[in-house]
Amino acid sequence: MAIGFIVPNITTSKVIPDRSLSRSAKTSVRVAKFGDGYQQRVADGLNSVGDSFSLAFSNRTKEDIDDMVAFFESKKGVGSFSFTYPDSNSTTTYTGTGAGSGTAVTMAATPNNLNISTGATVTGTGVPGGSTVESVSGVNGVNVTLSTSQTINTALTFTIPNEREVKVICSGWDTSYSNSLFYTLSTTFERVFET
Repeated sequence: MAIGFIVPNITTSKVIPDRSLSRSAKTSVRVAKFGDGYQQRVADGLNSVGDSFSLAFSNRTKEDIDDMVAFFESKKGVGSFSFTYPDSNSTTTYTGTGAGSGTAVTMAATPNNLNISTGATVTGTGVPGGSTVESVSGVNGVNVTLSTSQTINTALTFTIPNEREVKVICSGWDTSYSNSLFYTLSTTFERVFET
């Protein structure tokens, strides 16, 4: 799965939080109260359910924690970034053109904003039914290994089940220094809605 977020200095693949990831939701409602306890309620705005995510990154190297902290500092609690979390009621779909041979496919990562994970199902012209992504790697692009061969230079659609990608900000974090080799980072991401 592709749960997590990308920190450019660490890797082109996602930084995965500990399994203790939690999500909290809070509604925003306007209430008008009248006599005899009567009241009217209405959702406050189009996006009236706010989400926050509590994450921990335990026993990571000093370099990885420093890179994550530098990433959060560069965003200053204002700049948003993409975060993928488990969601049993959704799927995420990405489409791009692949090039390569057999089961090896190279995708242009930046122009297509591709975010492909292992286990994703793959459809496209010439792709046999039931093909899935077996591995993902790459620095200047996304190198994908499929479970079955496909026709080269075709539009491919990757469907990743049970995940949702949202924009978030990180307004604060805590770093624990357990020893000189391994550190722990705890933080909360807040979902933001942007145009």
